[in-house]
Amino acid sequence: TRTEANALAEEWSTLIVAQWLLEKARRKYEDERQPAVIQSASGWFTQMTDGRYTKIVPQAEGNSEFAVLDRRERTKTPAQLSRGTQDQLYLALRFGLIHNHGERLPVIVDEALVNCDPDRAEVAASAFAELARTNQVLVMTCQPWMRDLFVKISKDVDVVELSTKA
Repeated sequence: TRTEANALAEEWSTLIVAQWLLEKARRKYEDERQPAVIQSASGWFTQMTDGRYTKIVPQAEGNSEFAVLDRRERTKTPAQLSRGTQDQLYLALRFGLIHNHGERLPVIVDEALVNCDPDRAEVAASAFAELARTNQVLVMTCQPWMRDLFVKISKDVDVVELSTKA
């Protein structure tokens, strides 16, 4: 009947509003209570993806898994991301750990951008240059294009060519 339909519609409306409020509260809690490493990594990830992804979020209480939010606030697990975006995510998480470690230890990577397409490699190289403002960064590569990219990104890059002669 019409009265029954109205009662159900009112109940549904109440539940939708409650769901929206709970989601808003959950996001606020995540924003305010997220560990510093994840907050820092989220910033790096947003930078590396040129704003396509805005945040790294925990999946569930007590779960070590996490997800990411895109600019439309849709949640995606790492498995739902492209291989290149997964690499950016894991690099951002490492940068978050490095940034929040406390001590400024040297960062040493070998062929860190070898799986990146040219656009992602340039953004990641810029992130390494930014990290180099607070940490000593050593990037090893046998790829001339990667060496040239780091030289292009930062005027502070020192290139050390290793001899191939035995």
